[in-house]
Amino acid sequence: MGDKYYYLIASLPYLDFEKDTPITREEFLEESKKWLSAEDFRQLEDVDINDTEIKKDDPDLIKGWKGFDLELREELARIRQARRNNLNEKIPPSFLEVFNKTTPLLMEKEIQKKRWFFIQELEFGHHFDIGALLVYYLKLQAKERLDSFDRDKGKEVFEEMCEVSYG
Repeated sequence: MGDKYYYLIASLPYLDFEKDTPITREEFLEESKKWLSAEDFRQLEDVDINDTEIKKDDPDLIKGWKGFDLELREELARIRQARRNNLNEKIPPSFLEVFNKTTPLLMEKEIQKKRWFFIQELEFGHHFDIGALLVYYLKLQAKERLDSFDRDKGKEVFEEMCEVSYG
């Protein structure tokens, strides 16, 4: 049943890493609930991009995602720890683009880009099935995280924290 959700998937807006998200998580879940079986919807609803704990009943696609994301987080933590302790550990080439960025926001965007590309790889072989929807939902959550960063708000908070009070 590889084409079980053809209409639903064909009706979803395209998600682009560089563009604003055209649909909210709530809208996506609401529309999906109309089309999915109860079991497939439960699987979809349970997907949380920040959850790295691999559960026995996770679909293989989600287990793959969680394994990748956990390894990514561990490698980032290891590199950050080495830099904090002034260890002359060489940064792996795959992480140079992250650590060469000039601001935490740009670093975070680069990390999210790594996640995005891995999620795109998970799409292979999934066209109109629950796997395609799981991938779409992971992408949607990644985009919502990126879209939540507000440069002006961040600058305002930074300036408030750094403000020196005279008098």
